[in-house]
Amino acid sequence: MKKNLRDSIVIGLALFATFFGAGNLIFPPFLGLQSGTGWVGAIVGFVSSGVLLPIVAVYAISYAGGSVEKMTDKIHPKFAKVVLAVIMLFCTFIAVPRTGAVAFELGVQALFPKAPMLPFIIIYFLATYYFVNDKNNVIDKIGSILTPALVTILIFIIIKGVITPVGQPVKTDLNNPFINAFLGGYQTGDLLVSYLIGGVIIADITRKGYTSDKERNKMTAIAGGVALLFLCIVYTGLLYQGAAASALYPNDIDRSVLILSIVDTLLGRSGLFALGIAVILACLTTAIGETTAIAGFFEKVTDGKLSYKKVAVISSVISGGIALLGVDRIIFISDPIFLAIYPILIVAVILGLFYKHVPKSALQGAALFTLIVSGLEVFELVLNIPFLTTLIDIIPLSEHGFAWIIPAIVGFVGGAIIGKREDELAVN
Repeated sequence: MKKNLRDSIVIGLALFATFFGAGNLIFPPFLGLQSGTGWVGAIVGFVSSGVLLPIVAVYAISYAGGSVEKMTDKIHPKFAKVVLAVIMLFCTFIAVPRTGAVAFELGVQALFPKAPMLPFIIIYFLATYYFVNDKNNVIDKIGSILTPALVTILIFIIIKGVITPVGQPVKTDLNNPFINAFLGGYQTGDLLVSYLIGGVIIADITRKGYTSDKERNKMTAIAGGVALLFLCIVYTGLLYQGAAASALYPNDIDRSVLILSIVDTLLGRSGLFALGIAVILACLTTAIGETTAIAGFFEKVTDGKLSYKKVAVISSVISGGIALLGVDRIIFISDPIFLAIYPILIVAVILGLFYKHVPKSALQGAALFTLIVSGLEVFELVLNIPFLTTLIDIIPLSEHGFAWIIPAIVGFVGGAIIGKREDELAVN
């Protein structure tokens, strides 16, 4: 196999595995259940926000020069540091611990209800640290060791579900499966993951010898295509499983119970065992990728005062301790965080693809207006202030969960006009 092809496959599979956490395993079937016969629209919506946006984000980072800092420096020199710090803290205290808790509750407790949590969490985060410890080879280890096993198990479950589905999709009360699934894609958190591991992936590509901008961007695009292909196959299969069960289960069924019930019907206890392995692998690969990024980030911002390995140890210990709280407690505060940060990350990615050609003032205007609207939505969600509810409802597209889009466009246009006016005054 040619080196270019092998590298693109390994990096693409590593990217797939890093994105595909256990949340990605439990959300598609639930969205399929809600969508019923509208499952095709749902998969388009989910793939758009849960796959395409994260992969485009990685490419945008590469296109901008290989780092989030370069992609966002026109918005503000400290924008990337603030956003990355928020994401790193979110991952340390919520995202990574959630992987451990989910791995236990779906991967172990489903088969062995009385199994103790503490020994598993200790082993889980020791394994995470083992892979993270050698940052120069972490991508190869994920892509060539863990991912093939994960993909094999998932593909087997999906093929079985397509050949002998648990039922047939029925029409549901959901009015817009596309929008519902698009917003549901936020919950995977994969756009945040892109900001986290984009630099890690690109650094690995450069380390393999693709040093010029053209070579780096081409390899990033090909690897992203590999990840996109596998994620689309897996998500389509999982979402269809949920749609096929739309006549069998209520729409308020617990997400983890739904996937466990489907697999139990399809494959019995042996299927649950295979699913358990898949869940643990999916969680572990995500934890490895995120912990690697966390360790690298804090080593950089502290100028080496906190070494990569020391941060990896600290992060693993903190995440392991919080994981013991369980999934429900960990995700309780995640919704407001996603609502606050996702819109500005989307705007930064879209504008990042054109950052070389877009005026600085336009980027700043779009970012500022997006942050204002997102902040108002979070305050409304947390504090339930009637005045804010009325104000947000006035904004076009707010009823669909996209209140930030029109303000972002207004900010972009307004910023561009102001920037042009300032340039004209400077010339005169």
